[in-house]
Amino acid sequence: MSKHMSLIGLPLLFACGLPAAFCLGLCLAAAPAQAQLSRTFVSAATGNDANNCDRATPCRTFQGAHDKTDEQGEVTVLDPGHYGPVVITKSISIVNGGGGEAGILVSAGATGVTIDAPAAAFVNLRGLAIQGIGFGGSTGLVFNSGQALSLTNCVVRDHTADGIEFMPTGSSRLALANTLVADNAGFGIVVQPRGAGAVQAELDRLEIHNNTSVGLFVNGEDSTGTVDAIVRESVAANNGYGLFVNSTAERAPTSLTMVRTVAADSRGNGIVATGPTATLRVGASTITGNSTSWAVRGGAVVQSFGDDEIAGNGDRHPAPMARGK
Repeated sequence: MSKHMSLIGLPLLFACGLPAAFCLGLCLAAAPAQAQLSRTFVSAATGNDANNCDRATPCRTFQGAHDKTDEQGEVTVLDPGHYGPVVITKSISIVNGGGGEAGILVSAGATGVTIDAPAAAFVNLRGLAIQGIGFGGSTGLVFNSGQALSLTNCVVRDHTADGIEFMPTGSSRLALANTLVADNAGFGIVVQPRGAGAVQAELDRLEIHNNTSVGLFVNGEDSTGTVDAIVRESVAANNGYGLFVNSTAERAPTSLTMVRTVAADSRGNGIVATGPTATLRVGASTITGNSTSWAVRGGAVVQSFGDDEIAGNGDRHPAPMARGK
């Protein structure tokens, strides 16, 4: 027996009043489990999910690292590779700082990133490529619950369903920046909350291209709260419809504001607003090359700040938009 055991362990064994081996077992069983790490690492070259995910012994998948990362911790990508789908259930960051592509390949019927986090959770994703592999019913990212999601410097493309579905059940915020959402067979980006909360979406410097249905769809018909979205310095091109805002009577007042943004080459309308509680505001933006420039239906409101360029669409002389106040 070691010196430390003779000085510390023996009094505990004698105090137990039982055989020493039995008491020793109790003491060892009471030892705390190994703590998770506040920062973990993944590597395609050397990772293994049996590791503890520190820098010297990284994990192989995002899910393996997520599960060994503390609340509010960070998963860091060490080298290029594909790291598998992940279900996020806590405040966490998954960050690729520029060491090559950090990919998630999404196959039939699957989702690349699913966020089922607590109401106060913040999720941050940066530098990821969420790639469908061309068959099945794959979706890039689905946000079901949490306080906020930020997605920066990412690519979400080639899914046979939707690219990004932001569908929180309570109050939540979405921030997308410097991200490509393209070649998806459904919607590019859907903002469609479910519940009574206030939802805000801030979308900056996005490229939304070649999505079969709608490039950006902001829909308040499943919510009784409020939905407010703003898209800035972005391009929505070659989609079924470019930017679309919708809500219905007695459902969430829903607004979409586009600033210095291009809606181009849509097979339908460049911009659309439908429903009596939907408002679309347009400032310093360009609408061109679309089958129809813009449409307003069902009592919705479309307002211009008077500094837009609308030209080269199928309806060569569209009616003027109402002036915003």
